[in-house]
Amino acid sequence: MFENVNLNTAERPASLWEQSLSVFLASAPKESWLSAIKQVSVENGVLGIEAPNELAKELFLSRFCGSFLEIAQSIDPSVDKISVFAPQAKEESKLANPPEIKKPEKNKLCNFCKKYRMDNFIAETSNEFALQCAKIIAAKPSDQDNFLVIKGAAGLGKTHLLHAIGREASANWAKRAILWDADRFFKERNNGNLALYQADILLFDNLQDIYIHENSQNELLNILKNLKAKGRSIVVAVNPKNKNNPTTELENFLKMGIKCELKKPDLRTRIAILRQKAQEKRLPASLEDCWKLIAEKFGESVCSLEGAINELAARQAHLKCEITPQIIRDIYGEKTNSGEAPSMQSIAAAAALAYGIPTESICGRSRMAKVNKPRQMAIYLCKQTGLSLSEISKFFNRDASTITNAIQSVKKKLAGENGYSFEFEIMDILNAAKQH
Repeated sequence: MFENVNLNTAERPASLWEQSLSVFLASAPKESWLSAIKQVSVENGVLGIEAPNELAKELFLSRFCGSFLEIAQSIDPSVDKISVFAPQAKEESKLANPPEIKKPEKNKLCNFCKKYRMDNFIAETSNEFALQCAKIIAAKPSDQDNFLVIKGAAGLGKTHLLHAIGREASANWAKRAILWDADRFFKERNNGNLALYQADILLFDNLQDIYIHENSQNELLNILKNLKAKGRSIVVAVNPKNKNNPTTELENFLKMGIKCELKKPDLRTRIAILRQKAQEKRLPASLEDCWKLIAEKFGESVCSLEGAINELAARQAHLKCEITPQIIRDIYGEKTNSGEAPSMQSIAAAAALAYGIPTESICGRSRMAKVNKPRQMAIYLCKQTGLSLSEISKFFNRDASTITNAIQSVKKKLAGENGYSFEFEIMDILNAAKQH
């Protein structure tokens, strides 16, 4: 690969390391930080070099040693090994730091989400093993249980466990608990993902997203092997339903970890999750009978259950009123028994009644604000039932552009600051129309 090396000679003959470095940087100029490494000796077939610090030494051994050995052998066939030294920590402060090798900022590596804790992860029987493994590795793992592979579809709690493990490990024993994912791994490639080499425990989320690049898998595999060789802890979360597959080498490495799979929670567990989330959001206890309705509607994902509770809590906060079982039934309950949408006449009548105006004014020519608002809401609801613009235009005696503007106006209000309040007004009109 590196045959016929042609190097310009200077007044002082370049050392073997300098010659090798020149050849390497010709094809990889971005790795200029390697210039901080100096040759120590060439004896008995061993090229001895000194890195400026332990971090640079580890990075060189894991990523570049093989390439440099091949270059050195093309220059001096007697060389069969490269030995790397690094000064002790007390001496590092006397050395100039090489460019682009920066130690990670500790305070930015441990920002674990406070709401994700071990005590609020509700596990049914099938997920109890994953929770117990998480507690063990967060407490202080032994060499036999310091590598955990959490599998599961999206929305089942993998990220929850990673954050919970990271927070407890940081509190119990880990000086550097690092949470990473595929997006961050790709962003830090130019820096060699140096922070990962310093992890006491590495928590890697969405591992499957890295399967699209074989080179990235190999780079991560080198890091994981390096951490494992040092006895550091590793937790990876992966969605097994991803369409891409890992390389054989990475797949074999993952087989060495303790494997646990998060499964979809049953109805009883979903209700328990809703109950707990509702307590955290301070929703009223009178909603207990409503959790089964929501649990049945959002059965596939824990994230969907949490989203439903967040929506109810937001409604309560914006409207300054208690959420009632009737409100939940209106939002998540079944549609009318007939399954038929209300007529335009029923919607117009309900809108007029809600605002205390004559029904005929909804379709009249008045442009007063007290008439225009319920008219726009009625037009919007008619469109939501699936009616065409021409049908709505004919009923309300407006042209298509006016109907379109009315619909857009309502959508804008729904997306605005008081959107929740406006949505309730529309819902009341729709429910009243269904009764006609």
